[in-house]
Amino acid sequence: MRTSKREQILADAVGLIEERGIESVTFENLADASGLSKSGLIYHFPSRHELLLGIHTHMAEVWAEELVEAAGGAAEDVSEAARLRAVVVTMGSNAPRAELLMALDAGTHPDFSAPWARVDQAWLPSPEPATDSEQAQAAYLVRLMADGLWMHDHLHERHLPDKVRAALIESVLARIP
Repeated sequence: MRTSKREQILADAVGLIEERGIESVTFENLADASGLSKSGLIYHFPSRHELLLGIHTHMAEVWAEELVEAAGGAAEDVSEAARLRAVVVTMGSNAPRAELLMALDAGTHPDFSAPWARVDQAWLPSPEPATDSEQAQAAYLVRLMADGLWMHDHLHERHLPDKVRAALIESVLARIP
């Protein structure tokens, strides 16, 4: 299937973020990166806010698709353990820089956090029941471990070697209640 212009614009914007950060996402820079005119970009995204919202939505949808694939079905069709396993599997690799930056940016505006919240609510255990039972606490701790694997290499000088990362993922998976 051929990629739409809108999808190509979003992919080019993600590439800009990966290389140069969120601040680099301007209509001028994106026009250079995509080969489209500024007016062509504005046709699809009338404002920078709409463009950033499009990027957040696109990235959250990509993650949701990865979760469905890893779980073998939609969130509502699989068990809590299967959802949590999919979270660990998809977050076990180091986060691409663009994904990490956009996740951090999501907190800057409710519009930006909404697409991520939809994925979170469908797939991730909530923190509130973590004090209700050992099982709920264990599930939330698995979520926190997955978060740590996902961002580890961006926070620490010493990156996790592939063999160590694989062993840690297996250890986290074994802790799913």
